[in-house]
Amino acid sequence: MRKLLLPLSSSSSSTSSSSTSSCRFRLLSTSVSPISDSDYHLAELRRLLPLLLSSDHHSTAFSLLSTVLLLRPPLASLPISTIVSHLSSHSDLAPSLALLTTLRHHPLRPSPLPFASPLVSSFFSNRRPKDAAKVFFWLCREDSPCRPDAETYRVAVEGFCWHGRMVDALKAVKEMVSDGVAVGEVLRKELCKGLMQEARIEEAWEVEEALKGVEKEGGKDGKVVEVLERLIRVWEE
Repeated sequence: MRKLLLPLSSSSSSTSSSSTSSCRFRLLSTSVSPISDSDYHLAELRRLLPLLLSSDHHSTAFSLLSTVLLLRPPLASLPISTIVSHLSSHSDLAPSLALLTTLRHHPLRPSPLPFASPLVSSFFSNRRPKDAAKVFFWLCREDSPCRPDAETYRVAVEGFCWHGRMVDALKAVKEMVSDGVAVGEVLRKELCKGLMQEARIEEAWEVEEALKGVEKEGGKDGKVVEVLERLIRVWEE
C-alpha cells in the first residue's frame, strides 16, 4: 500500500472551463501496480493538459505534469509538443519560466532539455529571439538541473546569428567552449558571418582564428573564453 497524488477534476455537471479551473489534487491510498499508476496518470495528463493550458491554468497544469514525472514515465509518452506549442505561442514568457522552475524544484530533478530545447527553437521560429535567449540562458545558470547539450547549443547559436543578436551568439559560444562542446566549422562560419554583417570585421577574424585553434586541439580552451569575454565586454560597454 502506498500513497499517490492523483489529479481529479470537478463534477461532470460543470462546464469544461469550470472543470479545469477547479481541478485539484487529493491524497489517496492505493495498492495499484506502478504500471497502472503510470498509465492512469498519463491518460489524465493527456486529457486535462490541453484544457488547462488553453484556459491559462498553468500552475495546475504544471502540478499535474510534476505528479506524472514522479512515476518516471517514458519521455515519448509525455505530451511535450502540446506544451511547447502552447507556451511558445503564448504572449507572456512567464508560463515558460514557471515550467522550468517546476522542473528545477522537482524532487527527481528531471532534465529540462526535452522541454527547453524545443522551446528555444519554437521561439526563434516565432520571431521571438529575446524570449529564446531567456530560456536558453536559464539553462546556463548555476542552479540549472542540466546544461545545454550540443543540439541546443547549435539551435541557439544559429538562431542568435540569424536574428542579429550577436552578443547573445558570442555568449552562447563562450558557454559552449567552456563546456567542452565542439563548435564546428558550420557554426564557426555562421558566427563570423554574423559579426561581419554587424561590421565587426576584426572581431570576426579574431574569433575565427581562436575557434580554429580549438578545433585543432580539441576540448576546452581558456584563451578562447578570454577572447570571447573581452569581445562581449567591449560590445556591451
